[in-house]
Amino acid sequence: MPFKDPIQRKTYMQEYNRKYVSSERGKIIEVINGIFLRFKKNDNRKKWIPEIDKKGVWLIVMNHICRMKEQFPGSDGRLCFFCKKPWTYIRRPSNGTGKKGPVVLTNFSLDRLDCTKTYKKDNIVCCCVGCNDRKGSSTPKDWRIYIEAEKELKRINEVE
Repeated sequence: MPFKDPIQRKTYMQEYNRKYVSSERGKIIEVINGIFLRFKKNDNRKKWIPEIDKKGVWLIVMNHICRMKEQFPGSDGRLCFFCKKPWTYIRRPSNGTGKKGPVVLTNFSLDRLDCTKTYKKDNIVCCCVGCNDRKGSSTPKDWRIYIEAEKELKRINEVE
């Protein structure tokens, strides 16, 4: 679509990009690309270089959707691994100053189940941003400790 006016073209492209990233495919691709961009940043944090390619991550997402459809037949399969609630593909609103609005906690996300390991086939789960944030940097070892602590607290309270 040729544009004589560069501003008209820019406006058109911005709207096209907004719609694409708000689509299911666009949002999933954006999240997958984020995994591969993170480790290139020049900072002092541990860099998790993925041991899987983008196609492999895409297959994990599609397989997750198929498994969730089987597990929850009335759903479309686009459910969080942790809370089993539907995820969304909502573009974060911008206030016009270049800053993005608040994070949408129901949006699609990818997480490393064990944060002490990198992105690889047996360590990636599809979840919502809210569950990803709540899990944070905890590990399966941490979860077992918390569960044992909860059991101990119940035992103590039953004795008293």
